Amino acid sequence: MAIEIEKRDKAPMTVKPKILLFDLGGVIVPWVGTDFLANFNDISPDDVTAKLGQSKVFYDFERGLASEADFLAELPRLFKLPEIDIKALWNSWVLPPYPGTLEVLAELKTQFTTACLSNTNALHWEHLGTLFDLNDTFHYTFASQILNEAKPDAMSYKKPIELLNCDIQDVWFFDDTHANLEGARAVGLTAFHVDRSVGVLPTLRKLGLIA
Repeated sequence: MAIEIEKRDKAPMTVKPKILLFDLGGVIVPWVGTDFLANFNDISPDDVTAKLGQSKVFYDFERGLASEADFLAELPRLFKLPEIDIKALWNSWVLPPYPGTLEVLAELKTQFTTACLSNTNALHWEHLGTLFDLNDTFHYTFASQILNEAKPDAMSYKKPIELLNCDIQDVWFFDDTHANLEGARAVGLTAFHVDRSVGVLPTLRKLGLIA
């Protein structure tokens, strides 16, 4: 089935960006943790998101302000989990990149400045490095636990733009979460929704950035 891009996601094809800024989970790599926790706990994915969002430990861990030990102790307080190593379980929910994505990113890197901007954490950031080379894939990498800021807060977008030393109108941003897209648009970014079931490639095709 064709991927539909919302009207507000469309940009004039005569306008091209200089910088492509990508979220990671649901855009470059599949993230299956929300669905796993929902199924295992017999709750909805929205309930999972709400529980994590209400946890100060998770909030701080995502921003590099809480320890790994604190987070690994918090997760079983929030959810019923299988009786296996919690760190391994947490990392197992981040899967290798969607098929063909690394090859496309390598080609885009020759035409644009490419960067990632991800709400992540120290555990997932280390795990991602075992799946592919972040520094080889992107010109710049921005992670919430390093920025000490997380989407959709305004500073999570403003800090990377300052570090990129660019005009905000030259950046196109790709994310699978509507709240993050609204946060990006609020600071002036051109932002496009990605269907997390397939990753970013269909969106890039719709925009004419790849064949």
